[in-house]
Amino acid sequence: MPKANADPAAALRDVAPRDFVRARNALAARLAKDGKANAARQVGRLRRPSPVVWALNRTVPARSREYGALTQAVDRLRRAQLGQGDLRAATASYRAAFEPVARSAVRALRDAGSAVSPALERRLRSTLLAAMTDRRLRSELAAGRLADEQTEPGFEVLSRGPVPAEFLRARPEPAKSSGPARGPRAPKAPPAPRRPTGGAEIEARRAAQQAQRELRALGRLARQKERSALAAGKDVMAARQRLQELEQKGQALRVAANQAKENLEKADERARAATTRTR
Repeated sequence: MPKANADPAAALRDVAPRDFVRARNALAARLAKDGKANAARQVGRLRRPSPVVWALNRTVPARSREYGALTQAVDRLRRAQLGQGDLRAATASYRAAFEPVARSAVRALRDAGSAVSPALERRLRSTLLAAMTDRRLRSELAAGRLADEQTEPGFEVLSRGPVPAEFLRARPEPAKSSGPARGPRAPKAPPAPRRPTGGAEIEARRAAQQAQRELRALGRLARQKERSALAAGKDVMAARQRLQELEQKGQALRVAANQAKENLEKADERARAATTRTR
């Protein structure tokens, strides 16, 4: 049974989703019995995590080195998309860093007895990709405290289109050799491409539609940022012009004040001279 902790969520973080409700209720009852009513209520309100959230929260803190490499690869890819680096090399580096973390989370689900369907794995990859592009989500995931799945992956600032949708597809793990090396085999002719049928065709259409929606959303975001930048630039130019006008007016006022001071001093001198003559 999980132990009571200053962070009740941490006490249940390693509990598989299928066992979460039972473990949560048991922990809440134990806390209430110990006279910790507030903690018991806090535990009782905890939601059962989705398999995706549970797997990522369990995997990422345990693989901090791989996660750190992934965050660095994300930042490098973002800079390359903004024209600061080799985009092809940054993309390859991203793929190489993304796959170990994603596969580890999938293995965590399978080790916990969960069936991992293609749709579930796509959700996991989508959530991981989205968390990488948001500073707050990135920190929450690093601490194993991600609360919800994310359904709209994409970089916050893009100048050359969206992240390739292939990042959301599982990549086959490299085959392991199980015997002595053999001589080279004659290359096989590539199989003819098959058109998706039935459910596969529907799934392919949905994936294409989702990619189009993401592309349109990213386009709108880019246009909005461009308009904001232009508006900000106009505001800066207007402020500078106004400042110059105020400086010119201030200079004119200083000249006028000096002239008025001189006129006043001359008037005082004339007044004193007139007073002297009348005596």
